[in-house]
Amino acid sequence: MTDKLFQNQPYLRECTAEVTEIRDDCIILNRTIFAPEAGGQSSDTGFINDIPMLHASEHDGLILHKTAGIPAGIGPGSTVTLKLDWDLRFDHMQNHCGEHILSGILFTRYGVENKGFHLGSEFSTLDAQIKNMSEEMLSELEREANLAVFSSIPVSVDFVNTKEEAEKYTLRKPLKVSENISIVSIPGIDCVACCCPHPDNTSRVGMIKIIRAEKYKGMTRIYFLCGMRAYEDYKNKHEIITILNKKYSSDENNLIENIKIHDNKANSVRQELYSMKSRFAAIEAERLISSSEKAVIFEYDDLSLEDLKFYAKKISEQTELPVILSSTACNTVILTHSGKSRLECGRLVKDFACGFGGKGGGSNTLAQALFSDTEVMRNFVKIAFMSL
Repeated sequence: MTDKLFQNQPYLRECTAEVTEIRDDCIILNRTIFAPEAGGQSSDTGFINDIPMLHASEHDGLILHKTAGIPAGIGPGSTVTLKLDWDLRFDHMQNHCGEHILSGILFTRYGVENKGFHLGSEFSTLDAQIKNMSEEMLSELEREANLAVFSSIPVSVDFVNTKEEAEKYTLRKPLKVSENISIVSIPGIDCVACCCPHPDNTSRVGMIKIIRAEKYKGMTRIYFLCGMRAYEDYKNKHEIITILNKKYSSDENNLIENIKIHDNKANSVRQELYSMKSRFAAIEAERLISSSEKAVIFEYDDLSLEDLKFYAKKISEQTELPVILSSTACNTVILTHSGKSRLECGRLVKDFACGFGGKGGGSNTLAQALFSDTEVMRNFVKIAFMSL
């Protein structure tokens, strides 16, 4: 058995240990400060004799330490120095204890069980066994969780040897083990068996922030951040709000209203622009149709793809002739008609445009072809006209 120092000394950052075995390129020690992957979170990392310790896992009571390599001088009986990546450990402790607080409140206040937990590299999730969780309930859960943090409640860990001893506690979840059990207690909040390192006080968790929730397999998956993660999230969002305040000449109190005013003005401008484009397209359609016989064919030098499609649509609405518009600004050809032409737009693009370095596609009555070369585009227009 490996002596798990991380359980009763979670703030220990460095120690020495004796190598007891080398197994499958992993180092086994008589004791360790590295918590293995367990309980929905990844393992600690750090160094063993200045060699990066990449991953720790537990097998039959032994902790296997996967390192970046095992030097020839390290073997059974060797004494090595362990150095913990404390920033990662504390991040894990903050977010795992935050999960205990949230899950405990869900259970004690609302009778909702946590059916899953994952501590990711960016955010953590817990799966609450409730199908429809209201915004009000989420807000109250977050508020109560932070009140628990601000109350500086002691977090204690008791070690018991048997299932019978453990069941004397008011546990939130049924036991999954029957011996060597660690019970994590936060008075008034949570009591559950857990083998991971925890802070000694809820205040060390820092702020708890629920960032979103979604339906998941008949439950509600809650995404949350604790401690420095919550701080970084707030810092990032504050920077965004500051930029938006400058953009809209606003402050936090009236930013939303100013954005709505701006959006209304923008919508008004867009409607006016659309109306003007429609009127101009109608004039353009009349001009081109009056001078066309077999097809309406014209090349523009300044139209975007979006405007090219818009013009083609408006023109085809006023004639039964096929419409073939192109623009050197985007090297694109739009082919369309009302359905009374024998021009097979999509097939033409597939057979000719794609065969000459172009790309695109479409239906029998509407297709587009994009080219990297203007002259190739013009040759395709000639082919389209010849196919009429």
